[in-house]
Amino acid sequence: MRNWVVVTAILFGLGTALPARADEEQDRRLEREKAERQKQDRARQDHDRMEREKQDRERQDHARQDRERQDHDRMERERMDRERADHQRMDLEHQRMDHERMDRERMDRERMDLERQREARDREAAAERDREVREREARERQEQYDRGAGPAFRLRMAPPPPREEVRTAPPSPRHIWIRGYWGWEGGRHVWMGGRWELPPEPGRVWVDGSWVNEGGEWVFYPGHWAAAAAPPPPAWTPPPEVTITMGPPPARRAEGVPRQPGPGYVWIQGDWIWEGNRYLWSPGRWEAPRSGWVWVPPRWQPVGNHMQWRPGHWARR
Repeated sequence: MRNWVVVTAILFGLGTALPARADEEQDRRLEREKAERQKQDRARQDHDRMEREKQDRERQDHARQDRERQDHDRMERERMDRERADHQRMDLEHQRMDHERMDRERMDRERMDLERQREARDREAAAERDREVREREARERQEQYDRGAGPAFRLRMAPPPPREEVRTAPPSPRHIWIRGYWGWEGGRHVWMGGRWELPPEPGRVWVDGSWVNEGGEWVFYPGHWAAAAAPPPPAWTPPPEVTITMGPPPARRAEGVPRQPGPGYVWIQGDWIWEGNRYLWSPGRWEAPRSGWVWVPPRWQPVGNHMQWRPGHWARR
């Protein structure tokens, strides 16, 4: 009986204990599910928070990149503006330097031109002074010779033989070579070198100085300018008649008369001459005077059915 009671009690306890344990298990399972859901919620919230933070960071990064790009673009524009301003300033500086260089070069050229002109004027003035001095000396020598001043030296010592000289190129076709000679200075013979000189006036020739032995003494007659002897005029014979069937010659041409080369020179007017089978113009010219002679101009004159030409010529007065 007692055993049955015990068994009954055990069975009753087990019948009451098993539902309670099942409830506990159910509660624990619910708790675990709730904890798992909370964990998942927290994980999802963390994930959402992290996503939001990532998106915020990305937005911030994009905003920073936009600002950096804008700053870079702004800096590039400022750099390009500075470079453009520098280029403009350099261009203006180069233009200014080019203008200054061109002004300096122009001023240098003008200064050099003025210096060359001044040097040319100085040379011309010096040449003019030298020419005047030479002409004055030549006139003085000529006047001395014309006055019959006589020899310059009279010595008992013979002069040395003349030296061989190298004649330089003439300064101009008008210059005349004055040969060297032995002069007398300081009690001894001194060689005076040759030189080029201009005649004091047209129609003058140079007569060299000379040493002459006169009665045992050596006498020096200095050189001087003398009037050139006019060449004898060619003998004139009446020209032969020329039969011309072309009619009279053309009208004379108008000619400009150049400056007279010297006193007494005669102007020979230009005229048409007959050259074989045609008229040919002979231009005018100056000719040196010839004492006792007069120039007869050429002329055309009709003779019958033809023209006769008589050339110009010098004739006795």
